Amino acid sequence: MTPRKRFRLKNRMLMANLISNLIGAVGVNALLLRSTRTHPTEFGQGDANLIEAIFTPMVFIIAVAATLIYEGPIRRYVDQCYHGQAAGRVPLQVQRRVLNEPFFGVLLDGAIWLFAAVFWALLFYFMGEPAYVVQHVLIRSLSVGLITCTVAFFVLEHVMQRVMVPFFFPHGRLYGVPRTLRVSIGVRLAALLLACNLVPFATLLLYHFQIVHVGEDPATLLERLGTFLVVNSFIFIAVGLWLCYLVSSNLARPLKDIIQILQKVREGGFDDRVQVTSNDEIGYTGDVINQMTAGLKERERLQLSMLLAREVQQNLLPPGPPRVSGLDLAAASNYCDETGGDYYDFLEIKNGGDIRPVVVVGDVSGHGVSAALLMASARASLRQRALLAGGLDAIVADVNRQLNRDVAASGQFMTLLAMRFDPEDGRIEWVRAGHDPAVLYDPANERFDMLGGAGLPLGVDAGAGYTTQQRDGLVDGTVVLLGTDGVWETFNPRGEMYGKERLQALVKTHAGSAASVIRDRIMEDLSAFREDVALEDDVTLVIAKLDRADQGGRPAAPTANPG
Repeated sequence: MTPRKRFRLKNRMLMANLISNLIGAVGVNALLLRSTRTHPTEFGQGDANLIEAIFTPMVFIIAVAATLIYEGPIRRYVDQCYHGQAAGRVPLQVQRRVLNEPFFGVLLDGAIWLFAAVFWALLFYFMGEPAYVVQHVLIRSLSVGLITCTVAFFVLEHVMQRVMVPFFFPHGRLYGVPRTLRVSIGVRLAALLLACNLVPFATLLLYHFQIVHVGEDPATLLERLGTFLVVNSFIFIAVGLWLCYLVSSNLARPLKDIIQILQKVREGGFDDRVQVTSNDEIGYTGDVINQMTAGLKERERLQLSMLLAREVQQNLLPPGPPRVSGLDLAAASNYCDETGGDYYDFLEIKNGGDIRPVVVVGDVSGHGVSAALLMASARASLRQRALLAGGLDAIVADVNRQLNRDVAASGQFMTLLAMRFDPEDGRIEWVRAGHDPAVLYDPANERFDMLGGAGLPLGVDAGAGYTTQQRDGLVDGTVVLLGTDGVWETFNPRGEMYGKERLQALVKTHAGSAASVIRDRIMEDLSAFREDVALEDDVTLVIAKLDRADQGGRPAAPTANPG
């Protein structure tokens, strides 16, 4: 902080108030006195000048002293900042004094002008001046005081918004400071109306009643009235223009700032902030816009993080099915959020000296980030355990124990279906851990079977046991579909569920096609069925078709991943 800035912060409000009252006391008062030409007697005028020479400086000294006492906490805080002793947030008392100073200044000015009006009226009354002189002094002092107080308030508010608030409220939030007075836009406009219309009208009306009792001839009265109207019109036009500038500036500048920020937000820029300089409706609007842009910026950051997480999770899924002799594989997975809890994988599990392909499909409870994290953890555990010897039941049991230690307290779980294929012998074996049964289509009998079995979801009970199921005698063309419930529990706009019957009919229709074709027809039909309804759950399916005529293994069909 420079010495100049320190001086401005400490004395700008005081100087603004003093200058406003000095102009009222000297300039406006002199013009009104000249326009009325109503003077006390020669003896009374001399005494009045002497008293005024003493009274006016004394009043200004009292006003300065009262202002300095009020500004005490503000001035001490500025000195602390200048010497590097201020720490942390601006004290609440200091913020409250800054916001309330325009009101304090106007109340102080009003009290002084009211005291001056009564003082001078009583002084001339006791000096034996005529009644019309006493009335004139009272009316003139009250008129000048009312004009001065109105101008002083808007000047103080203008200085506060331009000089004080940016320093004491760098982050805005003026509206949240307790025990502060607020002037709404409606009150400002009402004050402007009062100063520009009602005050001149009241002054003219009171002066009319005054000159009626003077007793002068009509020609003299008309001359005096004409001079009064010209001078007062000039004064009130000048005051009105000055007030209009102050009010419009205090309102237009923050509104312009708000419009510029909103334009930048529309273009995707969230870094700029509205400079909040008042605690009225406009200031509150600025605070809300700043909170909105901060929220949008945080949301944008989260979206970027989610896109990165989505990319990472996509890389966890297989880029494509393996080439397996006698087996045609295809898979697809679509997430309802950026990340999901559905999982599928292709593994090779060794059981003795025999290595056969294994298809795994899983579904974590819920979806989103938490489901994606659990899915990644389960995938890592399953892949690590698959490198060791053991059957499907032992592998799933070990993964369940590990997962239970990780998620037991959270209440999350994961369903799983692991299926091992032996294309040469036409046999499959599987372990089911709470997952939906696989769907098997036998083309020889044109029949569908559900491949179920007992088993709790992973993560529910660390001691749960799992049993290997098997099926022999599979013929070429047999189609096995492993999926998650997001497939058959998809809804359309009319609230109808896709269902397994429609799925089976589609598999039967395209059973003679390659696995990738069956997969594509299912995903296309699912999308057409739900129309414009957004996915409410992740959708994952794996198609395995027995095709022993292709001993070299069908080329790997592209895998449809989220996106």
